Amino acid sequence: MTELDEVRALVHRYADAVCRDDRAAWIDTWAEGAVWEIGRGPVQGRAAIAAAFARAMDLFDAVVQLAHNGEATLDEAAGTGHGRWYMSEACRTRTGKNLHYLGYYDDRYQRGEDGAWRFTGRTLTWLYQGPADLSGTFGPPAGYERR
Repeated sequence: MTELDEVRALVHRYADAVCRDDRAAWIDTWAEGAVWEIGRGPVQGRAAIAAAFARAMDLFDAVVQLAHNGEATLDEAAGTGHGRWYMSEACRTRTGKNLHYLGYYDDRYQRGEDGAWRFTGRTLTWLYQGPADLSGTFGPPAGYERR
């Protein structure tokens, strides 16, 4: 497996863990000092990211996240890289509301001492939020603040 294939697998593991609500597998995709930004302000560090993810996932009965087209550029000698991956989510809230999200993640990666690639940063840009029939809001949701 090439280093680029390993980063593709990282993106897959992230989305797969969201789908299965596997919080341990999801947090394992993150480096220790990473930053996660999905529009509610940046969250830094694995412990804070894990807590923010738990709060977000507790709002839903089900989430299906799919990673679509994307690319990554790696500096294999330095063990770093960056990329962009488009995503979609279909969700059902605990209150019974069905939602559909479209967006893309701008990523930063680092190869750890164990040889595994992890995210050092993921910033989500929202492209759509609302019903699956696309009658919702295109662009960032209300209250979104890109910092």
